[in-house]
Amino acid sequence: MLETVSADYEGQVTFLALGGSSRLDLLGVRANEWIPSGRIVWGYDEEATVWQALGVSGTPTTLMFTPDGEVIAGWSGERGEAFMREQLDVLIASS
Repeated sequence: MLETVSADYEGQVTFLALGGSSRLDLLGVRANEWIPSGRIVWGYDEEATVWQALGVSGTPTTLMFTPDGEVIAGWSGERGEAFMREQLDVLIASS
């Protein structure tokens, strides 16, 4: 789903995925399997510092930020494509 959605919103939204409970080399392999287009920027948080600062307690967790860094939406668990698109449209309208 993210592969399709990220293609449709390319140039409007930056997609970032943050891994941390794995080795960096394994994360890179998995990232290329999950999102082969490379449209999603991957980061690595080995010590879970970013996760803790944002109050993330599990995966998957989605957070949406305005360009100035304000979190305007967030949820835990998987959601469908329609929900993701609705939230992205809200994000774009608020920016």
